[in-house]
Order: sequence, then C-alpha cells, then structure tokens
Amino acid sequence: MKRSIDSSSNLNPLKRANSSLFSIATLVDDEAGGYKNSVDSLPLLGGGLQIEEKTTQSKSIKVRKVSSDGDLCPLLNAVDDDGPPQEDASSSCSEEWEMSHDLQAAEPTVDVIDSIAAAAVTDHKDHRTGLIFESSSNHFDRYNKFHKERPQRITSVYDYLSNKSSSDGKQSVFERCQLLKMERATDRDNREKSDEDLFLDDSDYLRVHLPGYVQRLDKISKCNCHNRLDIEAEQFKSIYFTNDSDREAKKAASSFCKLVSDVMSNKLDNGFAVIRPPGHHAEPGLAGGYCVLNNVAVAAAYAREKLGVKKVLIVDWDVHHGNGTQRCFIDNPNVLYFSVHRYHGGNFFPFQQQGGPSSVGNGPARGFNINVGWNDKRMGDDEYLVVWERLLMPIAKEFNPDLVLISAGFDAAAGDMGECDVTPECFGRLTRRLKSLAGGRVVCALEGGYVRSVLCKCIENVLLSLLDSSSDEKCREEVKRFYENVGEMEMLDCIESSAAASIRETMQAHSEFWKCLSCTK
Repeated sequence: MKRSIDSSSNLNPLKRANSSLFSIATLVDDEAGGYKNSVDSLPLLGGGLQIEEKTTQSKSIKVRKVSSDGDLCPLLNAVDDDGPPQEDASSSCSEEWEMSHDLQAAEPTVDVIDSIAAAAVTDHKDHRTGLIFESSSNHFDRYNKFHKERPQRITSVYDYLSNKSSSDGKQSVFERCQLLKMERATDRDNREKSDEDLFLDDSDYLRVHLPGYVQRLDKISKCNCHNRLDIEAEQFKSIYFTNDSDREAKKAASSFCKLVSDVMSNKLDNGFAVIRPPGHHAEPGLAGGYCVLNNVAVAAAYAREKLGVKKVLIVDWDVHHGNGTQRCFIDNPNVLYFSVHRYHGGNFFPFQQQGGPSSVGNGPARGFNINVGWNDKRMGDDEYLVVWERLLMPIAKEFNPDLVLISAGFDAAAGDMGECDVTPECFGRLTRRLKSLAGGRVVCALEGGYVRSVLCKCIENVLLSLLDSSSDEKCREEVKRFYENVGEMEMLDCIESSAAASIRETMQAHSEFWKCLSCTK
C-alpha cells in the first residue's frame, strides 16, 4: 500500500549530470535551495566550518493500513523534519588544483581532531562509546575540489558535533563520547617511520585483499605523475587517486580496527568511526565507488584472526549494495553479511546482479549472504523497520554473533542523494535493535552520505543510541508499540507493496537455511 507524501514538502530534488548516483557533478536545485555555483558560496575546508540550520516546512510520511471495518488507521506515522540539501552539492570544476589551495586550509581542523588524547568525562549512565575521526585530507579529486566524497564530509561532522551544546545544560553528545586518536607521525616526508605507526600492517589487508592489488596500491603511492595516476583510476569504476591515497585508505582502516580492538578488549562498549575513504565497494582486487580498501571487511577479518571473535554480523544500510564486502565473505560461514539497498534488478550502482536476493553465499556459506534489494524509490522508516523485525533480527538472533559491524552509509536518509526517506531518528532506532546482539558490541564505520546537514544529524542520532544505557528498555517499548500498530495484519501488508515483494523474495531465498524462516517455504 503506497505512502502519501505531503506535497508541501520543501525537499529539494537533486540534479545529476549522469544517471548514476556516482557521477562527479551533483547540483542542488539552485532556485529552491538558494545555492549559487561559486567558490564564495561554498565553505571550503578552512577553519570555522559551520553547519547552517535552516527551518523549513516539515514533511509527514504516513503509512496506513485498512482495518477490518474498512477505515484507514495510521501504522507507524514516521515523521521527519528535514531541511533541503544544503551547501554539500558538488560543483563541476574542470581546472586542476593543488592541495595547498583548499586542503592546506583544513589543517587546523584536522590537527584539532588528531590532537585530542584524553576522553571526555562521561555520564555514569552512558555506555562507553568510542568516537574516532579520519578525514584523509591527502586523498581527494585533483580536478574537482567540490567532489561530494571529499575531506569536508568528515571535518564538518566533527565541527557539528563539537560545537553543538546540549539544550538541557548537560554534556553534549560529543562530550559524552570517548575520543580516540591514532598515534602516528605526521611528517609526510618521513614515510618509513609514519608507516610503522599505523595500527595495521600489510598482512591485515591481505586477509581480504589480493596480494597483486595491495602491491598495485603500493606502486600508486610511489607515483608522482598525475597522468599515470589518472590512467590507474580509469581502470576502476568511480575512483580517483593521489599518491597518498593508499596511505590515507590505510589510515581509515587502521582507525576502524583500533576502535574494534578497544571494544573487544572491553575498553569501550561500542563505537563509531567517522572515516573516509569509504570501503564497502572495494572488492578483493578492485577499487570502486570511492572505495580503496574495504574498512569493514578488513576489521571483520582482523577481529576473527587477532581478537578471538568467532562470528561477525555485518549490517550494511547504505543505499548502495556493498558488493565488495559481499565478495570478501561470500564463502565464509562465520561472517553473516546483510545488506538492504536499492537494487532495481541490478540497474542501480554498482550495477551488479549479485546484489539481488538469489545471492545467498557459496558452499558452506550458503545462507550467510543476505540481500534485500529495493526496486523502487522513496523507501522510508516503515520499510526499514519491517525489514529489521521480519527478517534481520530473527536471523541475527539465530546466528548469535560475537560482534556487530555496521557499514553506516546515510545516503538512504531523507534529503540525501539516494532518493529514500529514512529519518535520522530511524537510524538511531535501527541501531538500538542491533545493540541487543553480541552483548552490545556494535561498531559503526561511515560509508556513504553526502549532504552534510543530513549526515551530521544521522550520525548524531546513531551516537545517541550507542551512548544510551537504557536502550534495551526503549527498544522493547518500541517493538511493543510496533506490533500494537500492526495488530492482526501481516506487517508486510502494511508497507509499500514493492518493498514487501522484495522482502518476501529474500525470505523465500533463505527459508531453507534459517529455522526462523522455515514457515515461508
């Protein structure tokens, strides 16, 4: 049953140069958003980044079910209040540019991130939530300084969280988290010493990436010819390189693994790594979709090899299928990969048929690769909540993981580029459900999410759920209300019909592998 969307919504449409959401040029509607395509209208990476709050009309999304007497009654009444995509739209910039023009100005912000050593004094009621930032400022598109996947994604989140004060006079979300820093050299000329300071070594990447690919990235790091770097990038899909890209990607993966290590050693309860470049499109031997190394895959393999973890659940809620993560564990029954994404029969990035429900895993790992592929736009809170309750949580409980890793992309958020309608509050709620697994050992790594005003609020809501020590109680109450609203109806009949069909296809494909789905055979 289709949702009704208030036509008065001020949500801006996004103009794209190409049909792929990974096109380099992405423009927010100039007239509706008041955006001017000029350098002055976009804050660069320099100091004083501000996340401007704009007040707009709210958008109400209501899914209705039909009662036995034929009357319409609200189901979940998911309401979001989102502003238009703001300063984050990319602008085409054809001339080549040097790092000193834009990124040098960001160094004060990045230095602030790296210089924080002591954890903030946290409320005793909070969970110990680790927070780490890695902006990878030397990995960027040399031809388009406004490329949507750029260092400012990370520094803007840092500035938003660190500058936002609590309305009730208590500690802010940022102050309640425990900030981690990577102990490493910062002298770019002292490569040998700097590499020693990375948390991981090459053997950690080789658990999921092929030796030839790791060697290829190493050669790229030694290349000072821009033309050669461009030729290398053209061999992959939607990627750019600098000669620092390999090292910057390793810094991101190292940061995430450090956070996972602290959680598994009980120094922390959970955590969030706000890092780039993202990783879930990086396959064993291929870069792609802005991803160089697969951060989550590297961490999952690291946790199993070095931290004594037996079973890992990876949940990927990015709007794009994590083809790289799937490829890394397609034969591994100790890693359960679950992805919910836009699919459209394989006609949505990364444009692969393997993102559909029939890709269930190989050999002994059959049933441990689960894809819910949307075949329509505008999937929102209700659809994602039903996926969690009807499919993910029953299987996850049966799998009983020791660690939960989230590929936390937020391009499915309302107002971002994925043309879906998931609210920041819903991402927090999905996180709370996952905290009921693995003794609460949940660690998130940023993937997509390109409209910074939306991205900041989504991360903030996930952090609130991670911090909340009463989340189990809240979760039980939310689940109770959820089933009360559904009533005697089948919950799949209460959401958009295309979404229900996608969920049923996945359930049918996995019914032979999981006891909780045996009734769907």
